Amino acid sequence: MSVLLIIGFFMSLFLVLLIIGKKTKTDTDGYLSGMFTVYALTIGGAYLELYNRHNGYPLPHLMNISWLFLLLHGPLLWFYIKSLIVDRFRFRRIYFIHFIPFALFSVLQYFNFIILPETEKLQVVQNELFRDMLLYKISVPAIGISTITYNIWALILLQNHRKNIRNQFSTVEGIDLTWLKTIVIASLVVFSVNVTLFNLNNLLQFSGYYDLSLTAYIFATFYVLYLGFFGIRQGKVFTSHQAVADEQGGRSMKERTQKTGEKQDYSEIISRLTRLMEQEQPYLEPEISLSGLSRRLEIKPEVLSDVLNSWMNQNFFDFINRYRVEEFKIQCLNKDKRHLSIMGIAYECGFNSKAAFYRAFNKFEGISPTAYISKTS
Repeated sequence: MSVLLIIGFFMSLFLVLLIIGKKTKTDTDGYLSGMFTVYALTIGGAYLELYNRHNGYPLPHLMNISWLFLLLHGPLLWFYIKSLIVDRFRFRRIYFIHFIPFALFSVLQYFNFIILPETEKLQVVQNELFRDMLLYKISVPAIGISTITYNIWALILLQNHRKNIRNQFSTVEGIDLTWLKTIVIASLVVFSVNVTLFNLNNLLQFSGYYDLSLTAYIFATFYVLYLGFFGIRQGKVFTSHQAVADEQGGRSMKERTQKTGEKQDYSEIISRLTRLMEQEQPYLEPEISLSGLSRRLEIKPEVLSDVLNSWMNQNFFDFINRYRVEEFKIQCLNKDKRHLSIMGIAYECGFNSKAAFYRAFNKFEGISPTAYISKTS
């Protein structure tokens, strides 16, 4: 069992070094390396506790420390996800509030255990007397509430971002959110199982603390191994233009207009947009984005987004792909295009993958492209 902890510890360190060794690093890399550093401290601390128990407690001052780092797992995962989905995300002083539980329990642990004489520490550890202390009874559910809450929060951020991507890009084939969602769900499962075991053990007393801790940290080790083995094989999380999430969660212009009674006339912008789409056909560009289209209209991206969502009742993704589908319907009847396959025409219309084309065509026409061609011919 201890071998697994050693593997998990060194895997975490290896991933930290891998990130540090990157030629160009971002703030996101900093949060990710922080995550793996905390994993290394947590799993390494668990190994030292196991080593102490099996070797006569040569390092008693390193006992009962690793559990404190569990209070950092949730916040660091949240920061990692947040830094990925919010453009130019920066750490602000208000964010220190996320680390208050870790600081508070560290202070309490210092006065309850760390400052004790060595003989008293040994007595507390060997007889597991800390399980009767108020701090232990509070810390177990607190860790559970913290970690599970942050994991659910991260899932909500990803879900909102998935919707936001379709307001920013005309194609999402190169944007891989599945991996991020997978690691958050895996984290949620691991912590939920461990928290349930510890809280049930507080009630039923079916296992010793250190035996249960070993099981919990082995789960954590498998999670780190999963991240290390599969993480480096993942595709891009974003395309070349990172999507901008609304960190403040503001209301749309239409909602503000309805509440204040102000009238906002977007008819001129809609007219310009329609002319642009018909004359310049920007939808033929596979990588066209909301920001790129707004520059051509010489308006702010958030204004164009609000026009599409609140006034035209569609997101940017559907807006562009509807034009592409209509273009395909025209081009597939063009005699000059008969030498092209269905996908050949689709690529000329701005689609960059077969899956994206067939999904869009079925959505807007209700039948497959092949069935449509057979029907019209």
